[in-house]
Amino acid sequence: MKKLKIKYLTLVLAFLASGMGYSQNIDLSNTRILKLEEALQLGIQNNKQLKMATTDVAIANENLSQSKIARAPYIGLNAGYNYIGNPKIYEGFYEESITMDYFNNQSSGNILGSMPIYNGGAINNKIEQQQLISNMKESVVKMTEAEVKLAIVQQYFTLEKLYRQIEVTKQNIINTDLRIKQLQSRVSNGQNLKSDLLRTELQQSRFKVSVFQDANNIKLVSNYLDILIGLPTDTVLKPEVSGAMIPTETINLEESLSEAYKNRVEIKQSEIGVQLSESSLSLTRSGFKPNVNANFMLNTQYPAQWPNYPNILNYWAAGVSLNWDISSFYNLKHRVNANKFEIEKSNTALENTKDQIDKEVKTVFVRFVESRENIITFKKDVELSLSNYKIVKSRYDNDFALISDMVDAELQVNGAKISLINANLDLIIQYYSLQYAMGKL
Repeated sequence: MKKLKIKYLTLVLAFLASGMGYSQNIDLSNTRILKLEEALQLGIQNNKQLKMATTDVAIANENLSQSKIARAPYIGLNAGYNYIGNPKIYEGFYEESITMDYFNNQSSGNILGSMPIYNGGAINNKIEQQQLISNMKESVVKMTEAEVKLAIVQQYFTLEKLYRQIEVTKQNIINTDLRIKQLQSRVSNGQNLKSDLLRTELQQSRFKVSVFQDANNIKLVSNYLDILIGLPTDTVLKPEVSGAMIPTETINLEESLSEAYKNRVEIKQSEIGVQLSESSLSLTRSGFKPNVNANFMLNTQYPAQWPNYPNILNYWAAGVSLNWDISSFYNLKHRVNANKFEIEKSNTALENTKDQIDKEVKTVFVRFVESRENIITFKKDVELSLSNYKIVKSRYDNDFALISDMVDAELQVNGAKISLINANLDLIIQYYSLQYAMGKL
């Protein structure tokens, strides 16, 4: 059985060695140092999703300006020319014809003008509706900017986690290297079994595989962050994080909810949605009212009438026109009812948005408090694991403990250190997530 175990460990080490050889080719030295403020600024300037949202605002503003033109007077110019052939007058059913000497050239021209005086408020309602759409697009820009910032923060500190994990694991590799050298000497002197050496080498292989995986993840996360902030997608990034970035301020749940209700763009969007529904109802109701326009026309014709008046005729006209679609009194009934239901739906959506934000703020707040408590716990875990490691190492050096005990103790220290690193960075991520939930990011 001992021989079988040794063979099994040898095969595992051979399998992991291929991964180790490739991991040694991972180069993270050629990286770009990036501060969080720089990353956020680059995201605001270069993020494609944010640029599209900004373009939507420009389109909405142009549509708003176009809708205001409906208030301006209409001016039209019409002109025409005809060549008229000499007409024939037939007797009977095309039996005999007489050709008349007719005036062959005919021309006319007129200038038309119209100015809306009253249209039931339709123009003002359309302008108001387009203004609300423009406001909606502006709120989308703000919401997109906040989402981009949160995504940048999350990926930024995820990168820092991976770099810190590599640092801890590489130190463990150095420690196991020293122990392997000691064990090689002890095995050759018969003080330890070869299985002890193989177990330590297996532990080191796992550490190296962990470094290899973390290095690959750094490249993947860097690629995603490059896309978010508009850098070349092959740029490997390295965050610059200091202890001062760990939040220390006290945050109250009630204040967080109050800030969220006041600042969250989603609530403002839902409120605009209600106003849009109300505007649609007003626009529909304007169909019940008449349209009154002031009109002006300047006309010229040549000839005025042939053959009696082969002269130019000019005249102008000014007046008022009234147009009232009486059928709208019954045609628009169902559309008005549909608009009322739409208003009711928009109000329900507003309340639902508030409920979702309430849930989100409370969830993030709990995670924020939880992250802060986790740091205390994991600090204690690091202290305990280090104390345990010292005890086990002392016993192992005096031949009172097995190599498996040393492996377990080192794994506990490694896990505790990484957990503490992640807890500190998770606290920063949760802080920014809470700022986002409060509408302050």
